[in-house]
Amino acid sequence: MTCDIGIVSFDCFPLLEKCLDSLYEHERPLPGKVIVVENGPNDIPESLIKRFDERVVFLKNNVNAGFARACNQILEASSADYVCLLNPDTVIRHAFLAQAVSWLENHRDVALLGPKIVDPDGSIQGSARGFPSISTAFFGRTSFFTRFVPQNPVSRRNVQTSALKDKPTQVDWVSGACMIVRKDAVEEVGKLDEGFFMYWEDCDWCRRFWQHGWKVVYHPGLGPVEHAAGSTSKKLKLKSHYWFHKSAVRLYCKYDKTPLSIGSMIAVTGGFLRFVLLLPKIFIYDITAESK
Repeated sequence: MTCDIGIVSFDCFPLLEKCLDSLYEHERPLPGKVIVVENGPNDIPESLIKRFDERVVFLKNNVNAGFARACNQILEASSADYVCLLNPDTVIRHAFLAQAVSWLENHRDVALLGPKIVDPDGSIQGSARGFPSISTAFFGRTSFFTRFVPQNPVSRRNVQTSALKDKPTQVDWVSGACMIVRKDAVEEVGKLDEGFFMYWEDCDWCRRFWQHGWKVVYHPGLGPVEHAAGSTSKKLKLKSHYWFHKSAVRLYCKYDKTPLSIGSMIAVTGGFLRFVLLLPKIFIYDITAESK
């Protein structure tokens, strides 16, 4: 069985190089080819291309096609049985792909598998999650309540990783920072929804797999994969803030079953208010960054 590795990059070449170095250091031999799609405005450095000559397939988009579209380009370019979608701001700490493929071969009803993901300080990242609801706006992974009262029951439903330390467990969805997907399941369910330009496309994909009878599993025995989140959002702070809220509202509206779509109206209103209320934080971050 083969497994290609796909990375979507946005003008973060030092991080991308570090990610590729860790991949070739620990995953030997690689179970497939490596495909990199560059969405950023700058050309891929010639030095990077020469260094990984013939080992990496580099694809360059003339415009920022969005994260979901770039991931779909990887899926279209891959002929492997599985594809590992990996963020460029990740670092492989231990080999896990061969073990992941072997596990998936023995669990044919699982479409998508997520390994353990950790922050740079080694703490476990909340990569296994419950499907979002209105409460996610206040109890999501990066919310005030989850950061300072992480064991409250609402946060524990939204961010499930801390309770899943020992064995592979079915979860609603896993983070797109690193996920291994079965191509047979993709052919049945479809690729990522490109209506999600950035953010929440991973959650939507997992929901669609579940709707078609496939399972999604978080496997803490695989990895860890270190993830320094935010390589793109730090470069496009305001746009990322907008895309995050637009995609969150789109996700809720897509699956809303409330009478007269009342839930969608609440989501649109709440999303807009949250977007506006957090704008000062964006500008303060920009001013602070420029002063350093």
